[in-house]
Formats: sequence, C-alpha cells, structure tokens
Amino acid sequence: MKLFYLTAMAVAFCYTTKAQDLSSTLHVSAGTTVTVSSGTKISTEEVNLKSTSDSFACLFLNGDLDASTVVNYDRYVNVIGISGENGGNDLISLPVKTVADATFADFLTYTDGLNANLTIIPNSPSLPTLFAFGPYNNTNQSYTNYNSVTDAGVILKRGVGYRAASYSGQTVRFTGTVSKVSETVEISTTNNAWNSIGNPYPTFIDSQAFLSANSAVLDPNAVAIYAYNNGADTDIGAGTFGNFTIINGLTETVVNIAPGQAFLVANDPADPTNIISFTTAMRTYEGTDDFILGRATNQNQMLRLQVENGTDDFATEIYYNANSTLGLDPGYDAILYNGVGYNLLVYSHLVENNLGKNMAIQSLGFDNQNDVSIPLGLKAAQGQQITFSIEASTLPSEIEVYLEDTQANTFTLLNTNTYSVTTNTAISGTGRFYLRVENSSLSTIDLISESLQIVASEQTLFINGALLADTEVLIYDIQGRLVMSSLLKEASDRNIIDAASLSQGIYVVKLNNEEQQQIKKVIFK
Repeated sequence: MKLFYLTAMAVAFCYTTKAQDLSSTLHVSAGTTVTVSSGTKISTEEVNLKSTSDSFACLFLNGDLDASTVVNYDRYVNVIGISGENGGNDLISLPVKTVADATFADFLTYTDGLNANLTIIPNSPSLPTLFAFGPYNNTNQSYTNYNSVTDAGVILKRGVGYRAASYSGQTVRFTGTVSKVSETVEISTTNNAWNSIGNPYPTFIDSQAFLSANSAVLDPNAVAIYAYNNGADTDIGAGTFGNFTIINGLTETVVNIAPGQAFLVANDPADPTNIISFTTAMRTYEGTDDFILGRATNQNQMLRLQVENGTDDFATEIYYNANSTLGLDPGYDAILYNGVGYNLLVYSHLVENNLGKNMAIQSLGFDNQNDVSIPLGLKAAQGQQITFSIEASTLPSEIEVYLEDTQANTFTLLNTNTYSVTTNTAISGTGRFYLRVENSSLSTIDLISESLQIVASEQTLFINGALLADTEVLIYDIQGRLVMSSLLKEASDRNIIDAASLSQGIYVVKLNNEEQQQIKKVIFK
C-alpha cells in the first residue's frame, strides 16, 4: 500500500510541483493511504477516495480539512446475489457522512459525476422503488430493503451496517466529512442477539483492538467479528464457515476491517442493549481486502473437520493453545452464526459445561490432546451420503483423531481415512457422533493410563490393570469396522484375548465400562 504523509511542507511541495492541485480535488487511488498530520490543514474543494474489490484508499486524518472540503468515498459493492444461490451482496457502512443528517433519499442522489447511486443499486422489477440496500433487523432476523418512497426520510448513521448490492460489482458513493472522534452504535437482543455494525472511518481498523475494547458487551460465546464473505469459493480454509469468516483471538487475527466495511456481532444477552465503541486509536492503514476474497491464516495447532454430501460442504474447527480449557473460553471459542439457514451443518459442543451452544470454533488446552471426547452436531437431510474428513490440520503427527459413530458402532481413524454414512432419516443435533483425540505412537506396547495397560504382542492382546466393572472390549480395523469383541469380568486384573483370527496390521482397541473408557491403537504382527 502506498503511503503519503501530508505536512505543511509536503503540501507546499504539491503546490509548487503541480503533482496534485489541492486547490481543486485530491484523488486518492485504491491501495493508497494519505495521512494528514496533526497541526496540518488541507484546503481543497474535494477529496475523492477510491476502492476496488480488494483494495481501498485510506484517509488518516489527524490534522484538519477546510470546513468547505467535501470528502467522497467510492466504496466497492459486490454484485447482487442470485436467488437460491450463495454469494452476492455485501455488508457496508458509511466511511464518511454529512454533518447534517443524511437520509436514504440523499444517498440515492450521490453521484461520481457519471452515475448516481440509484442507477448502481439494483431495484425490484416488480416494485422499482424497492432497492437492495438496508440494515439488519434483529427483531425480524432479516435484512431490510429500503423503499425510496416510504423510507426516503430514514436517516443513515455512522457505525451501522447495511446490506447492499450493485448490478455488476461497482462502487457506490458516500459523501460527507471524516470523523475524528470516537463513534458509538447501540446493539441489542430482541428476537436474537445478532446486530450489523460497521467501520465508521475511511481507514482500516484493527480487528483485535476492536474486540479488546468491546469484549465486555459481546456474547461470551461469540467474542468475535462475523464477517460476510459471500460464500463464493471462500467457504474453505481456516476461519470460514459457510458465508461467514470468524475473526477472534485464534482465527484470522491479522485481518483488519476495511473502510466502509460492515460485519455482525452478537450482543451479550445479559443486557437487552449495549453500546459498541469505535475509537480513533483503532485506526490503521494496514489491511488489504474486505473479507470477500479471504486470505491465509496462522493455523497453529488446529484441526478443521469437514462434512460433505456431494453438492454441499461445511466445516468446524478445533484449536489447541496454552490459554484454553475444556469449557467456554471467551475470545477463543465462537458459536456458529445462526442467522442463515444451511442444508448441511457440522459443529461441536463444549466438552465441559456444555449449555447446548453450537460452536463453529472450539479451543482446548495443549494438555487436552489425549483421551478427550468432543461431541459433534450434524444437520443433514434424509437419504444423503455424508462423508467426514479432515480438511486441514496442524496437529503434531502423534495426535490421532478418531470419529465415533455410536449408532453404527464404528470407530474411524480420520488421519488416514474418511468416514461415510447414508442418512436413513434426517439428522439434526448431537449425540451420535464424537471426535476422540488421542496422543499415541505405533509402538507394540502402549500405556493407556497408570492403572490400565494394553499390550499387543504377536497375535495376542493383553489387558492389564484392575477393571472397575464388567468391561466390553471392541476391536476395529483401520477402516472403522468392528472386527472382534469380548466381555471381561469386573475386578480381573490380567486378561488375554486371542487375536489369531485377525490379519496382521493396525487396529483400534476400545475398552468401555461404567467407570472406565479407554481407546488405543495397536499393531498385531
């Protein structure tokens, strides 16, 4: 990104060289930042800030503009979506605004000299006064489309997020002044906690600084920014879930919020209303895109589990770090955005203190990478073949991830296999599928715990240690098929199982009773 710092000396330079005639118009191209230093005053009729789909002009205003200077921001807006398909549309906010109240009718008349906004924003063929522009209504849990007749006098506000679209991926114009003060916007919980808000400055704002300043008023299950990414070929990769990218303390931490970019947050339900604050300290010139294109993220100790049905796919993520626990970790864990219906979903529930929240992201501690069972939720229609797989992982090689299907009584090592099941009935909820995470090696003697041992030697399985109840032993092959079972009596402390009928290879042994449950991988030679 090109950076220009305007001081008193720099302005004089511009005048003398005619590099930019500030007496008329200052044009700032996409990807360029102009910083007006404190104590400097710029006199020009207009400042025009430009943007493209992935590049944005920034005006970092610490000094002053002449009172008569008009600032225009030509903000790129995504092409309108097609009914029944993901993608299209955008969430935007006002990067500049007039000192007086700006109405929807005013906004439609703003023009770049060639096209007014009313010719760029699509309207309904059946009702030409209804435009693809309006805020999120959390009472109705839907977006509003403003009518140029009945909503002409509606006031547009800084800090509020609006859904918008253009006919072919064009820019719409915002006209007004630049805010140099903190801006606030109210969020609430009515029928649901989701609210659309947006960046009120013509600069990027630091996403982590925003979350730090506002974490106390956000839902503890969703201390995150939910950024609409349009779902078009971006619903893969860490941090993306359907049409949304989640920015929190773990995912997409380097992504900042572009000028005029809106997003969703969830209000803390403990209070019916709260105040979100944007401060000038959050401003930064660092950033590139507006969530639509996505970017790489720092995948540190992460597992991304995907389900797909041949036409659709969805994913959920499990993270491990030094600061998380088996319970809720605000700022690290994040619930799934439930404002949009999906035909296929996968999510997790918290391992401890589970309140039934559907988590898109669940974080655990590094010490939870062994003998931990994570409940999974699935939404799938009847008659579909659903396939589970590991889409991405940065877990150490010794961490093994198993998928347990309690209904089919199968146990599949996902590190090396996928698992498919055909839904005889529609599935919605938790209770059938679990992720089991184990830290093990391929040695022929594996310690399960201090009290129990599994020893595989030749074609024999030894179970050593006191059993606290009658115990079922299940042996699965590497494809997750149950190939042998046995029942061991309570209080026995040395048991031998003859596995001569099994071929040489890798197997998964599961011990289960009312008091103990252990899983281990062994090799029969």
